[in-house]
Amino acid sequence: MGARTPWSLLLCSFALAAFSAVAAAQSPGSPASNALRFFEAHRALDPRAVLRELRPPQIGPDDRARALSVLPETGDLRPTRDERAKLSMIEPVLVFHHREQVVETRLVDSPQAAVVLHQRAVLLISRPALRLMSGAELQAVVAHEIGHEYFWTDFEPMRSRRHGRGHQELELKCDGIAVLTLVALGLDPGLLVEAVRKLTQFNETLGATNANQYPPVSDRQRFVNALRERTGW
Repeated sequence: MGARTPWSLLLCSFALAAFSAVAAAQSPGSPASNALRFFEAHRALDPRAVLRELRPPQIGPDDRARALSVLPETGDLRPTRDERAKLSMIEPVLVFHHREQVVETRLVDSPQAAVVLHQRAVLLISRPALRLMSGAELQAVVAHEIGHEYFWTDFEPMRSRRHGRGHQELELKCDGIAVLTLVALGLDPGLLVEAVRKLTQFNETLGATNANQYPPVSDRQRFVNALRERTGW
């Protein structure tokens, strides 16, 4: 079994995004415009068709086992009855993406409000994040995290290089996957931005911010609105 990674390193999520004093310009070549252009190429298709076209193959059992093997041996929390009820709302998102038999959900002990997709196999949700969000907001955030799998081959090397603009574009593309998912499920895409805002504000009080790696919440709001408007969803 490989060395186990501390929760503090695993819980590095889009939820740590910070407010930026200056919003990124929505000019040609900006992360937001590039992400919009990616989805505009599919504007003639409905959300379900777009997601079917983009959806990657599931990971195999060996890769899943390896992902589970490096998780910390301690730090898992036993959900309360109310927490179990809220966590159960994740299931429709996983079913929609055909990941209900692949992705395991764990409630973990961390001071940060974070939701992370670990190695395409485990959703790690901290207790502060679960308490901050409504069930519908949790669905929206999980839809974003599932979006990381759609761009995994780009996301992993980009994260290791800490490439700011490229990473922001990938995060916005994951927001786009979340928007299409929520629309397909009959939910409000605006829930994603509200959830991000809650998590961001909470983490800012802890000093857990990463402004260079993640789009400002205001940019995410504009991107979600623009994607809905331009694609007719």
